[in-house]
Amino acid sequence: MQRAEEGIVGLIGRTPLVKLQRIASGAPVYVKLEYLNPTGSHKDRIALYMIREAERRGLLKPGGLVVEASSGNTAISVAWLASQLGYRALIVVDEGTSPAKVALIKALGAKVVFAPKVPWDHPDHAINLARRLAAERGGVFLNQFENEANVRAHYETTAAEIYGELGSGISAFVMGIGTGGTIAGVAKFLKERGVPARIVGVVPKGSPIATGQPTLGEPIEGLATSAVSGIYSRYSGLIDEVVEVGYEEARETMLKLAREEGVLGGLSTGANVAVALKVAERLGKGAVVTLAPDSIFRYTHLL
Repeated sequence: MQRAEEGIVGLIGRTPLVKLQRIASGAPVYVKLEYLNPTGSHKDRIALYMIREAERRGLLKPGGLVVEASSGNTAISVAWLASQLGYRALIVVDEGTSPAKVALIKALGAKVVFAPKVPWDHPDHAINLARRLAAERGGVFLNQFENEANVRAHYETTAAEIYGELGSGISAFVMGIGTGGTIAGVAKFLKERGVPARIVGVVPKGSPIATGQPTLGEPIEGLATSAVSGIYSRYSGLIDEVVEVGYEEARETMLKLAREEGVLGGLSTGANVAVALKVAERLGKGAVVTLAPDSIFRYTHLL
């Protein structure tokens, strides 16, 4: 009853952890169903933490403006949460973002500005444009790629929830690297508690995180295809191994999960689980844990 009394924002987090029954061999594989957050992704967690941190620092007043650069789940989470907490939202999206996604962001009350697809160091890159617009309009640029509240959200909630269920029996945590906030927060939590879990990062095939060069990875939404975030740069030392996954393998695993396990995760879920299955087979014992960051319903065009 307590969560119901908190309203819809109170439903962020505390998502279920499910053990795969059919497709895993070796060590058991557990998937945390983050698509059961209110807007359908784990980004609800970081949106709440980043906004609350801005409030705590006195940067955000009632009716104030929050600005974020995102063409994916974070855009939806920030737009939704701003509307619930009494703030205005401005979301900078890349040109070519799907009309359906733009329409949803606008329906949640946010304003949308389009940014050209240009290199990260270009002044009109989405992140640089968002930073500039926030300064010009007196808003707060959340900046999920650098914001330490992103890491803290997963340290204090996602990691604590997983540890609360599985304790020191976790043999590996497998997670896609986008901003790097999830893998950093969970890795930090587990290592501080002496849990001997192998931390495995997942990136698209050809990602600059894997190659160490300014390469372009295969298109798996939510994972680092073209750049390395500040969070990842700060916390990469906590990661034991980085594994590349191709688009087709991610898609095939997404479909296999839906058909055989009933887990309706999205494309990055497919990437995460593809690697988690291999890690489980290799380790043979302990619990291998990963996340379903969002749902297959966001990727019906790929089915």
